[in-house]
Amino acid sequence: MPLLHVAFQEGFSADEVVVAVNGKQVFRRAGITTKTQIGYADSFDLEVPSGELRLDAQVATRKLATSKAIRVVDRLYVGISLDRAGESLTFEIADEPFGYL
Repeated sequence: MPLLHVAFQEGFSADEVVVAVNGKQVFRRAGITTKTQIGYADSFDLEVPSGELRLDAQVATRKLATSKAIRVVDRLYVGISLDRAGESLTFEIADEPFGYL
């Protein structure tokens, strides 16, 4: 099965984060805080079926949520960040590991 690596990157400060794949919760953790020196807060890996998936991310402490359709074939790296104002989530999709990994 393909591997999905999800990393929480910029803008987190003692936040509770929830992630779902195709509507099923796969990750929930409180207290996520970005290490500003490296732009990394937390991450997890998950085996997923090959093909098109819906990735839902929610920052419960800020009442923010967003979704993104992604296509996973082998390994896929997804970075999730909060914008500078902490008012929206952004996704970064890569085929290679992020620099801090």
